[in-house]
Amino acid sequence: MAERIGLGIDFGTANLLVYLEKKGIIFNEPSVIAFDRESGQVVAAGKDAHKMLGKVHDKINVIKPLRNGVISDMKAAKVLLKYVFSRVENLTEKDLSKTSCVMCCPSEVTKIERDIISELALNMGINDILIDEEIKAGALGANVDIFQSKGVMIVDIGGGTTDVGVISFGDIVLSRTIRMAGNFIDTEIAKLVKQNEKVEIGELTSEKCKIELADLRKDRKEKVIRYAGRDIVKGIPKWVDISTKDVHTVIAPIYSDVVKLIAAVLKDTPPELSADIYQHGILLTGGGALIKGVEEFISDRIKVPVSVVSNPLTCVAEGSKYLLKNRGDYLVNPLKL
Repeated sequence: MAERIGLGIDFGTANLLVYLEKKGIIFNEPSVIAFDRESGQVVAAGKDAHKMLGKVHDKINVIKPLRNGVISDMKAAKVLLKYVFSRVENLTEKDLSKTSCVMCCPSEVTKIERDIISELALNMGINDILIDEEIKAGALGANVDIFQSKGVMIVDIGGGTTDVGVISFGDIVLSRTIRMAGNFIDTEIAKLVKQNEKVEIGELTSEKCKIELADLRKDRKEKVIRYAGRDIVKGIPKWVDISTKDVHTVIAPIYSDVVKLIAAVLKDTPPELSADIYQHGILLTGGGALIKGVEEFISDRIKVPVSVVSNPLTCVAEGSKYLLKNRGDYLVNPLKL
């Protein structure tokens, strides 16, 4: 790799997406890695490691390197990225030293958390790094021209955080973040089943339950699906029936908190930008935007049009290419380069 190329990394709590200049997205799989405890060797990563959650023996350690949108295990994060680079594109540390890299993070991470992201890149041999907000990259990746004199509101409902921001003239005017999103929903579903049915279900099962049964529509059809778990009293395997209504009791309060977050941001938004948002609506990104009826749920309460972007899961990674071209000069519109 003689010439310097751009690398965009959306290291999410749920999924890791890697964008490579001139090639597009080269990796889009869960942010999970599995190690052999004795040798320290990587056993699996991405989808293969995700399937191992809650199913392995004590000789294998399955790790999610991020928690609530920030890196919680530096070693695992570094190994996962190196594994991806070597297996997918055969990029060595020497190659990475010639790379310009954009890493995306929630808008309200602390300076310490940003320093951890920088440290991760430096540990991998990447010297040219730009850390930017996910909501900005997501808007660019959804082909929204954020460089015009109009306000754009982005709501990114990811795995670890929900990020709400208003963008104008190419940068974030104001933003708020809550650490309540997809993974939190999974945990709350598992808690509900344990409390009501006295059955413990695993992480993969609660995630599957969310995907299959979560519905915020007013006219939703009631559906019941049977899942397997463990009876917490007898300790034996047991089937449990979970309904759309059960899942709704979990997700409705969580999305109500998202609405409160949006309302709090709108309350502090300058009047001219508020008028733009009322006219052009709110854009939803992230996996949480795929819940059925989410647009209607938010729009009915905020009284502003709401729509989901065409590529909610990949827009942040795809937006990194514009940030790489731009390299922080927000007076230039990279969409026209």
